[in-house]
Amino acid sequence: MTEPHRSHPRRRRYAVLGAAAALAVTGGLTTTYWQAGASPRTPPAASARASADWVAFSGGRLSYRTDAQGNRIPDFSRVGYHESDQPIPDRPVAVTLAPAASGDDTARIQAAVERVGGTPSGGAVLLRPGTYRIGGTIKVDRSGVVLRGSGSGAQGTVLTGTGKPHTLVAVGGSGQITRSGDTQPVTDTYVPVGASTLHVAGAATHFSAGDRIVVQRPIEQNWIHAIGMDHIPPRPDGTPSTPWKPSSGHEFERTVAGVRGDTITLDVPLPQALEKQYTHASVWTYTFAGRISEAGVENLSGNGKAFESDPSWHGGGYFNSALVSVDAAENSWVRDVTANRFGSAFSFGTGALHDTMLDTRSLDASVPQDVHAQPVAYTVSGQQTLIENCTVTGSNQHAWATQARIPGPNVITNCTASNTGKRLLDAGPHQRWATGTLYDEITMDTSGTLALHDRQWMGSGQGWAGANDVAWNCSVGRYQVEDPPTAHNWAIGCTGTQAPPASGHRPGEFQSSGSHVLPASLYQEQLRERHGQ
Repeated sequence: MTEPHRSHPRRRRYAVLGAAAALAVTGGLTTTYWQAGASPRTPPAASARASADWVAFSGGRLSYRTDAQGNRIPDFSRVGYHESDQPIPDRPVAVTLAPAASGDDTARIQAAVERVGGTPSGGAVLLRPGTYRIGGTIKVDRSGVVLRGSGSGAQGTVLTGTGKPHTLVAVGGSGQITRSGDTQPVTDTYVPVGASTLHVAGAATHFSAGDRIVVQRPIEQNWIHAIGMDHIPPRPDGTPSTPWKPSSGHEFERTVAGVRGDTITLDVPLPQALEKQYTHASVWTYTFAGRISEAGVENLSGNGKAFESDPSWHGGGYFNSALVSVDAAENSWVRDVTANRFGSAFSFGTGALHDTMLDTRSLDASVPQDVHAQPVAYTVSGQQTLIENCTVTGSNQHAWATQARIPGPNVITNCTASNTGKRLLDAGPHQRWATGTLYDEITMDTSGTLALHDRQWMGSGQGWAGANDVAWNCSVGRYQVEDPPTAHNWAIGCTGTQAPPASGHRPGEFQSSGSHVLPASLYQEQLRERHGQ
């Protein structure tokens, strides 16, 4: 059986230092930077900002500081395959295929996946070493099915894309979240970031332990105005930006851990505050009938070089050039997979829940250097997902990015990115208030930028891209961290050039800038402590 969360050598080194080398910090309560009933859009004076640390590590344990509203850095430890509580399994081989001498291999691999998926126990489709030509998309759309190669190196299993740029392997079922019960309003005036409890009138009547629920935080006009996203500045060429519009907002998938009176306890803390003055939060049970589980892709590589010859490539075809996508899948994985020369190598879709990408690589992305719309090597649109031990090389590309209204937590940990060209290579939330992403031990070369900030007019008006995100022990060329109105973003133990906030914006929450802190990985330490170690 393969362990899914292997310790990096740096992590082992820090772990043995013990309490004697723990970081010592002092007390005091941080202050809030807005008051109920007042506009939070005006930045506070520098003297109003608290200097106390948000996280302390002493005696081998973490402790957390809160602001006056109770907001704190969330617990990120329940992301990934079975909330990081179980190892990724090694499924027994059910079908073995060898490379064909010629022709497209998509259909015969798909047939093998469907044959294994039609059995009660599932299993792995093993591809022997060699090159397989993939002109379509292999759909791993049955629970318990794994597409497994014979190695991710050049002498292992190589999936070669042919034809127009497309996704070579899609892991996931179909459908979407479907409401299955009555909607019950949250009665709290304020539920802070990091909270695991909330209140619903008559909760014990409507909900029970084990229920799958959605905690919904709609995006309403009052809140859009409060954060300034109804008046996004125009683009530099003078053309107007698109203001944000009300929507269904964030839908946090949770399991009820317990109900007592009007109190519901959640299995995973919320990385977003529920503010009654701005939005009408609610709770409802749901189903996701088409979502699969226990599926995976592992031990292979892909090559997208042929896509670069397609006429659509320079006009944006690189956005469609992908090796593996995961969507409508729960407790599934991508493990030991290398993507060579793909524009958008890996992605978690909005229906991804508790999925892991472990030991993956997006290498030599050949994105045109004269275009101004960049693809993303690792796109995160799901929730409670984990990307661990990954490598990105390329240029004119976003290494890791979240998309619009993403309900975290999500974790990207122990990953590196290197710029191999002359254009940008950056990382961070991309648009419209993705919540609760941990960028943990991220390393980028001196040209790399990590930005948790207001993207303002970029795109169609992407604005405040992320909120309640954490950059922990990141080593980058440059980092810019801003506090959105009504929320925080944190940078703790980060090194590189610290960029100032944009004019009129609040600086983010900084701790130990220019020097790493202990523990080396926030995710690993939170997981260790939750496991009682």
